[in-house]
Amino acid sequence: MSSRPIRIIIVGMGVRSMIYAREALAHPDLFQIVGVVDVNPERVQTARKTFGIPEEHCFSSVAELVAVPKFADGVINGTMDQQHVPTSLPLLRHGYDILLEKPFAVNMYEAEQLLTCEHVTDRHIMVCHVLRYAPFYRRIREILTAGEIGRVVDIRMAEQVSYFHESVSYVRGKYASPEICGSGMLLSKSCHDIDIMTWLMRGNDPVSVSSVGNVFQFKPEMAPEGAGNYCLVDCPVERTCPYSARCLYIEHPQRWTGNIWHDIGYEEISEEEKVAVLSDPENPFSRCAYRCNLQIVDHQSMLVCFADGATGTFSMNGGSSASGRHIHITGTRGEIYGIFEEECFKVHRIAPDAPGGRTTEVVDVSEDQHGNAHGGGDQAIIHDFVTLLQGREPSPCCTTLDDSMTGHRLVFRAEESRKRNGAMVTV
Repeated sequence: MSSRPIRIIIVGMGVRSMIYAREALAHPDLFQIVGVVDVNPERVQTARKTFGIPEEHCFSSVAELVAVPKFADGVINGTMDQQHVPTSLPLLRHGYDILLEKPFAVNMYEAEQLLTCEHVTDRHIMVCHVLRYAPFYRRIREILTAGEIGRVVDIRMAEQVSYFHESVSYVRGKYASPEICGSGMLLSKSCHDIDIMTWLMRGNDPVSVSSVGNVFQFKPEMAPEGAGNYCLVDCPVERTCPYSARCLYIEHPQRWTGNIWHDIGYEEISEEEKVAVLSDPENPFSRCAYRCNLQIVDHQSMLVCFADGATGTFSMNGGSSASGRHIHITGTRGEIYGIFEEECFKVHRIAPDAPGGRTTEVVDVSEDQHGNAHGGGDQAIIHDFVTLLQGREPSPCCTTLDDSMTGHRLVFRAEESRKRNGAMVTV
């Protein structure tokens, strides 16, 4: 067990990595950021100034990092999806434990390759399934584990992806095509949720899956009549379109707006400059949302059969009015129903002698989640990673690579089923 601050290197200085790394500024007694790797020199310099990283610990590639003697305890790997395995393999071989952003691999071959390397090197990979740490899901799991609603018969989950998030990240953004990000939407967006499903089923492994999905909304024939190709260039109906780039990204920005300017390298510019940037047809965020040639699905559903005969369903719906994660679990002695963003859920227990034949308990987690998008999981997971590096036992929420493999395998098989028109596939 270590009593000194844990030393961590950032690989891929993007938005997600910065969220984890900033905890070091609030808790310098627990861990420190002592190195950075990024292909963008400006981001390297930002990290260097923010965390006081010495010049000799700033690198432009993982190859440069592993060419010098190991100088830290672990790494936060926040690279893009298709870079996770190629960057993690040399880090493991060089002796580093890794906090790895999800999805940890983009196909089954890479997943098996990474798992084998972790076992051979005897290192640890913790996967960033931050929703496990949210009080909403932790309390549900505690209730299931205690057997309060009996054995699970069916678990239904749905993720509503808001029109804003859908536009920024998936239709116009860097996750619009497997060729760009390396994965489809079910993997890049919803492996969080599939992991939660398999985690709540507590070792009752999925044995088969069927899945269907397609591009329903974001195609040319769904565009408003008279729509142009670029919002701020040639579109006469831009002012009335729900996907107006001017409206969404300048006039009424939401949570993900910063990703736009971060991704195109204009993080500190005026409103007038933003209008000019979005007026450039070369800017991906200025394109008509219906004419982006979307290469991933905008909605998908899956049906899962578990080893004991229980069933599960999951639906991802892009372009909804607001973000939302819904869950409804039916057990042999009761039910659990809730919406993550409402920060509470209901537990209905079968009770023949009660009014209506059941009792109802409302479990409120708002005091713990405080409206946080991931229920505080972003902060909790980096502290759990530090706990692991200190040689102490991590929390029950910790996602090991072996554990995360169950959910990832299920997603890979669901995608296989979708490409086979919903055929049942063995997991």
